[in-house]
Parts: sequence; structure tokens; C-alpha cells
Amino acid sequence: MKIRTALIASAGFGTRFLPITKTIQKEMLPILNRPTIDYVVADCIAAGIEKIIFVINEHNIQIKHFYSKNERLKLYLEQMNKAERYDEVAHLHSQAQFSFIKQSDSEQYGTAVPVKIAQQQLQNEEAFLVFMGDDFVYNANGSSEAQHMIETFVGSSATALATCIERPTDSLHKYGIAEVASRNGFEFLTNLIEKPEPGTAPSNLANISKYIFTPEIFEVIAQQQLDAKSGELYITDSILTLAKNKPVVIHTPTGEYLDSGSIPTWLHANLAVAAQDPELKKIILNFANSLQS
Repeated sequence: MKIRTALIASAGFGTRFLPITKTIQKEMLPILNRPTIDYVVADCIAAGIEKIIFVINEHNIQIKHFYSKNERLKLYLEQMNKAERYDEVAHLHSQAQFSFIKQSDSEQYGTAVPVKIAQQQLQNEEAFLVFMGDDFVYNANGSSEAQHMIETFVGSSATALATCIERPTDSLHKYGIAEVASRNGFEFLTNLIEKPEPGTAPSNLANISKYIFTPEIFEVIAQQQLDAKSGELYITDSILTLAKNKPVVIHTPTGEYLDSGSIPTWLHANLAVAAQDPELKKIILNFANSLQS
């Protein structure tokens, strides 16, 4: 199986980062000098993904601008005798075939909506990746977590894949926790318990919303009811419905999960990536030492 396409959901409001996200899309918040979403894109490109579909907010096209040509910037740099500086960004729009779907305010809310509205573009794929645009798995060795996901999916002969990370026992109540069954060297999803009471979690595997689906998921979403409490359409409900009749394999990443969804996790993500650069690591250590003096 050749997986050629990825969908990146990037239409959220980012309310935990207000007021900056009143203007700047949360997926465009920087990890060093690159927006968070670009780490997701780079991981997909490294896995050989040829087509990337962004589902974006109809009011915010910053992501589209970032992955498009900028002739105005190019002309300015040429006039300033700095034409070589455009080489730093020229590759961004040509890494893959990029397309953009605007999620309008009239659409339903929920994590399954980006997949639902991208059906026309995805329904003829054998399988496709689904990521969120504000978090990523970082492999310091340069390997692609998307590629690792594909290997798990193909090797297990599953119908879908959900990515989970191991979390400490005392923090499991904060996450959606997977209940799993082991078969043939793989773990398969049997249930997903959202924010279990302390001491009741069926495992220490927390869902991080990185998936592989086949077009079967569209029929599941089409028949899915809105969540009774929130009125939203959740992809976790979709994958649980699928898991009742089809094998959904669990993938556990080898890299570090980094999340820019809140100020503390965004700060950690910046420090984790910066620590891979010797000069930046020296600055971090010097600053940390100064706090203790």
C-alpha cells in the first residue's frame, strides 16, 4: 500500500493562547523560527507524502500564505541585493501538492469535521494520514514519525490506526485513554475512556489524535450522532465505532510528543527543539544557571 496523502486540521480558535490567537492562527505560533504546523508538514514530506490537504478557518489564511509563493518578498529581496535570502523560503510551496479547504462558520464543530468536509479529496485514496496542526512528534535523529505510523499500519493489516503515547499513572485522568488487546505483536483498540477517574484507566496509553484511515471512515462519520453534551462531532467516536467491527491498531511513537496548544507546552516544545542545537543549548543552560544563582 502506498499512502500518498495527509490531511492537517488547522481551523481552531486557539483560545488557550488568547490574546495572540485573536490575530495569529494557533498553528502558526513559532517553534524557534518555524511555525508549529511546519514540523508536521516536514514530517509528512520525509515520509514520502505527495499531497497535503489543509483544512483552514475561513477567516484566517495565514497557513495558505505560508505555503504559497511570495513574489512581493522575492522582488523586495532582489531590490535590496539579498536575492539569496529568498532561497530560505522558496522551497516551502514546492515540497508537495498543497490544497486548502475552508471550514466555514456554518459547519458543525468537532474533530471529525475536517475529515468529513475533505471527503471528496480523500475518498479515492487507499488510505490517508490525519494530523492536527498544533502538535507533532519530534525525532531528534531525523526520522519521520509519519513513516513509522505507516509501517505500523501496513504491518498490522489494520483498517485504521490511532497514535497513543505513554503517560504517568497520576496524569491519566487528563486524557482519552485507550483500552487495548494484543494480537500478533500489535496492540489493537477496543475502547477509549475519556478522562477516566483516578485508578480506573485501562492502560497508560493516551490518545494524541494522529490517525491513519481508509475511506471507510466516511460512512462511519455520515451515520454518527453529535455528542450529546457538546453538540460536536468527534473523531474519537468515529474511530471507536470503526473499532467495533474492524481492526484499529495502536501506534506508539519513538519520538517526543510536543504540543503548542498551551503556554507551558509551547515553551517546552521550543526548549526541546532548541536543545538540539549546541549554541542554543548553551544559552538555555546559561539562563537556567542564572535562575539558580
